[in-house]
Amino acid sequence: MKEKTYQGFTLIELLAVIVILAVIALIATPLIMNVINDAKKSAARDAGYSVIKAGELEAATSGLDNITPPFHYDEGSNLPMKGTKPTKFTLDIDKEMKTQLRAWINGYCVVKDYDTEEVTIDESKKTEAECVTGGGSSNDGSPVIQDGMIPVTFDSNGKTVKADVNGDWYDYDQKKWANAVAVTNDSRDKYKSASDGTTITESDILAYYVWIPRYKYQLWNVEGNESQPQEIKIEFESKSTPKSTGTKNGEWLTHPAFTFGSTELSGLWVGKFEMTGTASSPTIKPNVSSLRSLNISSFFNTIKSMGSNYGLSSYDSHMMKNSEWGAVAYLTHSKYGKNGEVILNNNSSYTTGCGADNASESSTSTCKNAYGSKGNGTYNQSTTGNITGIFDMSGGAYEYVMASSAKQDGSFNTASSGFTSAPDSKYYDQYDYNTSNNNHSISKLGDAMKEVYVSSTKHWYEDYGYMPNSSNPWVVRGGGCSSDSDAGVFYSNNGNGDGYSDISARGVVVSN
Repeated sequence: MKEKTYQGFTLIELLAVIVILAVIALIATPLIMNVINDAKKSAARDAGYSVIKAGELEAATSGLDNITPPFHYDEGSNLPMKGTKPTKFTLDIDKEMKTQLRAWINGYCVVKDYDTEEVTIDESKKTEAECVTGGGSSNDGSPVIQDGMIPVTFDSNGKTVKADVNGDWYDYDQKKWANAVAVTNDSRDKYKSASDGTTITESDILAYYVWIPRYKYQLWNVEGNESQPQEIKIEFESKSTPKSTGTKNGEWLTHPAFTFGSTELSGLWVGKFEMTGTASSPTIKPNVSSLRSLNISSFFNTIKSMGSNYGLSSYDSHMMKNSEWGAVAYLTHSKYGKNGEVILNNNSSYTTGCGADNASESSTSTCKNAYGSKGNGTYNQSTTGNITGIFDMSGGAYEYVMASSAKQDGSFNTASSGFTSAPDSKYYDQYDYNTSNNNHSISKLGDAMKEVYVSSTKHWYEDYGYMPNSSNPWVVRGGGCSSDSDAGVFYSNNGNGDGYSDISARGVVVSN
């Protein structure tokens, strides 16, 4: 009988088919995935536009005249819009109906800046936290807390309590700045081991500090022309991020205060109040008379002593420089701060933390709107307009800062400061030799002088605006309790560095 023959594929043919299918899959899969991803991105952008339109609609119908900033949504649970809202997003709308959005949608980071019309996908942000904060834990204002500092927040009565560092300690988007305290040697271990929410007894507190995160800002008045108050645009950044080195209007500059000698800083811990206590036992406390009548070298040495004596040996404690004052002033006038005039402390007894009812109110022996008297509510004398900000930067005592104009030969000008030689250069800002009160050209970017220029003697909000010069080389900031409308965070004047009964100073600590 004839043998039956079966037809089929040989092994070689099967392998060839498999190889061909694999090649087709390799070619087709990326194309298909790109189509899917493009569709998801498009849907994410469309959802972002929906969030913006809903926010703009509510802003337009609610009115913007008396709100600063006009509208800020964080998650936006009350935002009137159809469809599914992102689980987490931030949306800001200013008075000119410009919008800024950061939203995590469909696994993509959807962003829109004030200055652009296009909603884009930021693929460098891989998580919801990175997207919505603008950069994650290294870029959201995260404080550097080391041994000797106790992180704190404030309860509804304004009492100081130990903060949960993993919880609601700070939120710069909501103008809630991070605070910390240094406490007495006897109580330090107790508070370090205490549970979150523990009230910190006021008598145990030696100094209050507020965190100023590292940031870059957009230059707007490099030449020092006449300008008017405007929101200063700021973006927080990590110290590992390459520095921005802008020199022209519209470019970005990493604020110079965050370079301390040869060290790049993640931020500054700035005294919440003017210096208090005595030269031998200095403190930074509210509701007490500020420390005054010391020359600059005495202030400098007094504040330096706080590092080793108050459990802050892991920090460098020093007297505030003019660039550091500028860093606080610019953050204050951004969307993260009060973004308006800081009302003066008009108390003639120089009690720290007090605040007038308005910017032009005359000095008084009464401590009006005292720190703590409004719980954790509104304080217009604060850099944030609330209890978490910095106080006494407008009025109170005048404040010396570590900054002076040089002698004609370029050397350090001691004048009547008490210094016999220049301290380490990281501790002071030196300006060019100058003979005029009105020569703003010697100002440096970031120091809140020429960039906020209005006229030869005025800065923003009618703040006084004199420059250091050869006869009075030291910089004085903030104005005094009787300066009325001349006082403010943009106030600058000059002095000889000697001690006076109406001049104080401010402490700063940075991580070594």
